[in-house]
Amino acid sequence: MKSKKMLFSSVLKEAAEQYGNKTALVWKDRQCSYEQLNVAVNEFAVRLKDAGLKKGQHAALWGYNSINWLVAFMGIIKAGGVAVLANFSMVESDIRDLLEMTDTEFIVYGNNKAVDKDPEVPAHLAEALGITPEHVFNICPDHEDLTVVEQPSPFMEDVRSEAECHDTAFLIFTTGTTSQPKAVQQSQAGVLYGEIGVRESDKHTGMCVAVPLFHILGIYIMAGYMPKGITLYLPEVFKPDVIAEIVRQYHVTDLATVGAVYMGLCKEKNFERDVVPYLNTCFIAGSLITPVQMMRLEMDFANATFINMYGQSECAPITKMVYDDAIEKRTETVGRVYEDLDVRIYDEKKGFVTGQEIGEIVVKGIGLMNGYYKLPEEKQPFDKDGYLHTGDLGYFDEEGYLHLSGRIKDIIIRGGENISPSEVEAKLAEFENVQDVKVMGAPHPIFGESVEACVVLKKAEDFDQEFMKKELRKKIAPFKIPTHFFIYKEFPLNANGKLDQRSLRMDMLNRVKRLSIIEKLNHGILAAELTVKNTAYNVVPVSSMIRNFAYSIGNSERTADRICLAVEEMLQERIVNAYDDVGDIQVQLVLMRDWLQIRFNDYGQEYYIDKNKDSSASAKLILHLADNFSSIYNERKQPVYCMDFVYDKELDIQEFLMKN
Repeated sequence: MKSKKMLFSSVLKEAAEQYGNKTALVWKDRQCSYEQLNVAVNEFAVRLKDAGLKKGQHAALWGYNSINWLVAFMGIIKAGGVAVLANFSMVESDIRDLLEMTDTEFIVYGNNKAVDKDPEVPAHLAEALGITPEHVFNICPDHEDLTVVEQPSPFMEDVRSEAECHDTAFLIFTTGTTSQPKAVQQSQAGVLYGEIGVRESDKHTGMCVAVPLFHILGIYIMAGYMPKGITLYLPEVFKPDVIAEIVRQYHVTDLATVGAVYMGLCKEKNFERDVVPYLNTCFIAGSLITPVQMMRLEMDFANATFINMYGQSECAPITKMVYDDAIEKRTETVGRVYEDLDVRIYDEKKGFVTGQEIGEIVVKGIGLMNGYYKLPEEKQPFDKDGYLHTGDLGYFDEEGYLHLSGRIKDIIIRGGENISPSEVEAKLAEFENVQDVKVMGAPHPIFGESVEACVVLKKAEDFDQEFMKKELRKKIAPFKIPTHFFIYKEFPLNANGKLDQRSLRMDMLNRVKRLSIIEKLNHGILAAELTVKNTAYNVVPVSSMIRNFAYSIGNSERTADRICLAVEEMLQERIVNAYDDVGDIQVQLVLMRDWLQIRFNDYGQEYYIDKNKDSSASAKLILHLADNFSSIYNERKQPVYCMDFVYDKELDIQEFLMKN
C-alpha cells in the first residue's frame, strides 16, 4: 500500500473527487457532502496554521460526536498537529490533568458534559495551562458550522504536505480498569493499513457510528467507510431508542456499536418492524462477547451478519472476520490476522508456542502505536524484538482463526489453580435466562481469591442459585464454580459504551464484603477485648470506654448510658463477691446482627441471675437494663456471662461496618 493511501487527507480528497455531492455525514438535522467535508477540513487546517500550529504540536479535541468534531480531527492532523482525543464525559479537573500530561498547546472544544454545565470551562483551562486565547477554538455546532465555507483558501497544498503517514497523528487513551489511562501515540498508517472489508455486493444505505469518535473503533470505521462513499450517521447519544429511530428513518444498513446496545435494541417496542428489515452488517465493539450471545444476536437480527474483530488502541485492528466466515467462526473467534501483521502466541517460560496452546497475544507490524506518550522505555509494552505485548490471552486454531481467552491480569488464582473468567462466563451464558455475565475474582482469606459472578437475567424471579451451581458442575471443574451470583438489572457502561469494569468490580467487592459481614454477624464479630485487674479502681474507666464505643457505632446517648450502667453493675458484682484467688476480669465486645453483646469472664465462682429467685440489687438492675442475659461456657468449661443490648432502630450495623 502506498504511503499517500495512508493519509486521512488523501482518502478524503479521493472520496470528494469520486462522490462529490453525495452525503458524507448526518448529525441530528445537519448534513454535509463529501466535497463540503473536504473543503471544511482544508479550511480548518489553514485556520490552525494561521493561529501558529506547528508540526507535532498537540491540540486537544474535546466534544461529543458531531460533524464539526470530525472536521476538526482531520483538520488538526492535516495541519501537521497531533489531535489529543479527550473523553467528552471528563470533568474540568480531569481534563486539566490530561492536557497538562500531554503538553497540549491548543484547545479545540465542542459541546461536552463540562461545557454544557459551564461554558467558561475552556477559558479556565487555557488560563491554568498558559494557553493563549488565540489557541482556543470553539466548534460547538450552535456557535459555528465548520462546513459552511464561503471562499475556500488557495493554500491547501502547503498544509497537505505537513503530515507523514507514520508520524504520530493522534493520542488516544486506554480505558484501563485498574490504572490511570495511558496516552497511545497512533499514526494514520496505524489505522489505514487494514481494509475494513465492506462487502461490495451489498447496497449500503449508510453506517450508523454508535461509538465515540475518540474511541479507536470510531476512527477505524470512519476511515474504512469514507473511501466507499457511504454516508456516516452520528447519533447524539448511544441509546437503543435513538439508534432504532435512525435505522428506521434512513433505512440504515450498517451499524457499529457495543454488545449491550445490540441487546438493548432487541427490547425496543417495534424492533422487528423498524430495525430488523434494514440492518445487514453489524460490527461489535467493546469487551469479549460470548458465543451464545453472538448466536442469539444473529437470530434476533434475522437479516444481519455480525462481524467480530479484535484490536486495541495500541494496534487496531489485529484480526478481522469476513462475511463468508461460517457462523461458528464468527461466534467463537475474532477472525484471522491482517496480512501486514506478525501475530504470535507467547509463553513466558516456553517462548512462542504453536498448536492450540494458550498464551499471550503479541503483535509486530505496521499497525503498532508509536509507544505510550512520555512513558520511559522500560515501561513500554514492547519486547527487545519489537513485539507489542497485548496483555490478552488466546490461541490459534488449525485454520488460523484467533480465539480469545481473557486478560492476563483477569486470571483468577484460587487455591493455586488458574481460572479463566471468560471460560466460566461462556458456560454461564449458555443458560437461557442469562442475558449478560461478568466473572471476576475477589480476595479470599483461605484460597487467595474466590470466583464471583455478576449476572444480568432476562427474568430475575426465575433465578435459582443452587440449581445453577448444580448444573455448572456438569460443565466445569468444581473449583471454577462461582461462590456467589450477584444479580443486576443492567451493567454499568463507560462513555465509550463499553462495560465499566472498574465500577462493576467495586460494586461486586462491596457486595462480597456485605455478605461476609452478614455471615460474621450471625456468629458475632469481636470488636474489642480487654483484661482488667480485679479491683474497683477499674470500674469507671472500663464502663466509660464501653459507653463511648456503644455511642460511636450509632446508638443514642440514652442507650449508651443504659449499657454503661449495666456494665458498672456487672463489674461491681464480680469485684465485691470475688475471692482472693479469682483472676483478672476479661471483657469482650461482640457485634451481633441485631444487638451488641458484652461478655465477662473472671474464672471465679459461677454467678447466677434469675428473676424468679432472690438476687442481689445489682443482679436485679442488670436484668432491668439488659435486653437479655445468659451464660455460655468457653472451651475450658468456664462460665462466660453475656449481656445483650438491642441496637437502636436508627442504627444499621451492616452499614456501619461497611464504612468502617
